[in-house]
Amino acid sequence: MKNQLTVFFALVIMSSTVFAQNTSTTKMTETNSVSSQGIRFGVVKSTLDASSESSSKGSAKQQNSTKVDETYGLSMGYASLPLESIGWTANVTFLRLTIGNSVADIARIDGNLAYAFNKYIHLKGGLNGSKFTRGDSVVELDAGLGGQLSLGLQFDQNFGLDVGYTELHQSGQIDTGFSNLKVETKLSGLEVGLHATF
Repeated sequence: MKNQLTVFFALVIMSSTVFAQNTSTTKMTETNSVSSQGIRFGVVKSTLDASSESSSKGSAKQQNSTKVDETYGLSMGYASLPLESIGWTANVTFLRLTIGNSVADIARIDGNLAYAFNKYIHLKGGLNGSKFTRGDSVVELDAGLGGQLSLGLQFDQNFGLDVGYTELHQSGQIDTGFSNLKVETKLSGLEVGLHATF
């Protein structure tokens, strides 16, 4: 009986060891099969140009363009970037824009399809929707549809950098007190984002 118990416990220990090794190997395989995956937090810095086109009843269209002095923001989202396969990312970003003495805030939601060439480099692009949430009369504008394209550099599975082009659109009616202006705006330019994924 004693010998049987000894053999039994020996088998249990061996089985546990093999199971632990297999589990560890599986986790390593799953981890090594993605460039990055998980909830993502980031900081964003953009260099944007702003252009607008406005018109009112009985008047000609007017076009204006200017450079945004400063744009920065915070983002939160999710990334799933399997190696050598189609992945995706989705983010909510809050941007603050400064033009002269004026400050405006924008909320942006974006979704992207991505492809990770290896564990360090991926390419992604998609659509976004954005809306002014602060900034004089521009808050009267409706949300618009834009897009973005970026190259991603992954330092490791947790930390990375995105460099790309983004374009945001809004349109709508603005009441000036004298007339209703029909306005279309576009913000476009380069954007750099540092992110951490967990």
